[in-house]
Amino acid sequence: MGNLIDEGILITGQRAIGIKEAAALLQVSYGTVYAHKEALGFFQIGSVWRVWPEKLRQTTSDYNKRRPAQTEQEKQQCPSESTPRAVSTLSTSAHQAAKEFADLVKRRTEKKRRNITTG
Repeated sequence: MGNLIDEGILITGQRAIGIKEAAALLQVSYGTVYAHKEALGFFQIGSVWRVWPEKLRQTTSDYNKRRPAQTEQEKQQCPSESTPRAVSTLSTSAHQAAKEFADLVKRRTEKKRRNITTG
């Protein structure tokens, strides 16, 4: 049998393909295919996972029908950008923060030091 191209997946005869070949056909990583091997219809022969190309095509044919591709505008807009920012009521000026820090340091150094070696 010759090669048949069906919806972007190259089907070669009646040979079952491995995870690496399936990943290349689906244009995803090996790890992604391996993680979803049962859902994609893979079966195990000894220690090797295989899938029939036709089964892979059927399983993945309606994958994105429930989740259409994002438009260019959706890709560029971050969801957090559309929410209004909360206004903080605890605004501290740099001068006030420096004064408070200096007061804390002063209190820390003014403590009477105790000599623990003399009793």
